[in-house]
Amino acid sequence: MLRRSILPAILLAACLIALPFGYARVREHHLRNVRVVEEGVLYRSGQPSPAGLGRLVHDLNIRMVICFRDVEEGKADVAPDQWEEAYCANLGINYVRMPLRVWSYDQGVIPADENVRRFLAIMADPKNHPVLIHCFRGVHRTGTYSAIYRMERQGWSNEEAIEELKALGYYNLDREDDVRMYLERYVPGSK
Repeated sequence: MLRRSILPAILLAACLIALPFGYARVREHHLRNVRVVEEGVLYRSGQPSPAGLGRLVHDLNIRMVICFRDVEEGKADVAPDQWEEAYCANLGINYVRMPLRVWSYDQGVIPADENVRRFLAIMADPKNHPVLIHCFRGVHRTGTYSAIYRMERQGWSNEEAIEELKALGYYNLDREDDVRMYLERYVPGSK
């Protein structure tokens, strides 16, 4: 008799453990690292799945997607997320791809400045809002542009923006001198 009364408790405990774990795995696949940078203006994430992107577009009324992913090495000019560009085009959502650029000086210029200027110009136009930015994980490139936005548009200090970047998963920033130094030296209004 005792075994019959324990079985429901064991099943309940198993469900209480398995359901949140399963939900987290599904969410990680569809909606990785989704965060609000500024409500109704800028959101950030990792590469969403098609279902995840549909959810974000619906729930957040996304008008523009900026992708910081680039073509995959060895696959000549084939973007890893072509489906996303087509999906956005079908819905009338503006889609912008910003290829990887170097964050340190290269022959007297910083190649990433071109993308930073373009990103800030997009963000300066309210007709583009809300904007979703993402890279693959939503941590490194996406985090860097979020930090720039925080400094440029929200008045955050360089230190505050860098600390948030680290807190949200950019754990190796201290070993990536080019990005770290770019953010440490960033001056709002200079781009």
